[in-house]
Amino acid sequence: MLRLAAALAGLLLITPASAELYTYRDASGARVLTDERPQGHPYETIRSSGAGAASPGSGQAAGDWSPSQIFVFQGPGGERLVTNQRRQDTGMELIATFGRPTARAQCGERARRALASGGGEFADLIHNAAARQGMDPTLVQAVIHVESCFDPQAVSRVGAHGLMQLMPATAAELGVSDRFDPAQNIDGGTRYLAAMLERFEGDLDLALAAYNAGPGAVERHGGIPPFRETQTYIQRVRAQYGGGNGRPD
Repeated sequence: MLRLAAALAGLLLITPASAELYTYRDASGARVLTDERPQGHPYETIRSSGAGAASPGSGQAAGDWSPSQIFVFQGPGGERLVTNQRRQDTGMELIATFGRPTARAQCGERARRALASGGGEFADLIHNAAARQGMDPTLVQAVIHVESCFDPQAVSRVGAHGLMQLMPATAAELGVSDRFDPAQNIDGGTRYLAAMLERFEGDLDLALAAYNAGPGAVERHGGIPPFRETQTYIQRVRAQYGGGNGRPD
């Protein structure tokens, strides 16, 4: 069984480059990557995009390592290197890529159409999820716009996935098994946002701060954390949503 911590790079392994990989956290909290379906652990499936699907310098995001992709290189002697490093010595050939490249959200025409139509192709999912939580669907729509620009395949630089950018631990707590599935992602993200509204007694700014930075950060700072990213995030959601409190009148 192929087993390694995803944070480690430079591990030499012989493994089929076209297999599915699975990732989960073990009892110690270490990230495990394996080619055998885990038993007794919540896990995610990483599918190969195929040999030659990507190569250094082919338009990938800048940087030497990826938080969301695994690269398989092959050397001149047939040895294989499984790593999260995008670039290797010239003697190594990239033969497969697993995972999805980190997204760079582009709020273009698709996002504008979605906003104008109450959620576009995701409108029913947004309205149904909001109704189940007694929330204003316009708020859910605003959060999706800011989080992912309505891209269900979005992956952030820290590994948040999908329309509402769920982190692995949050998704596991919410019972979301596929963060790229729009129905699961919107339902889970809406439930989490509703929980933050309840936790902070209906204060929308605090709930949004908790959604972005975590409820612990809000409680430690006794309010909106002094993080520029979080403060900008609240302003952007507010600009899309308006001055409501998140609950329908």
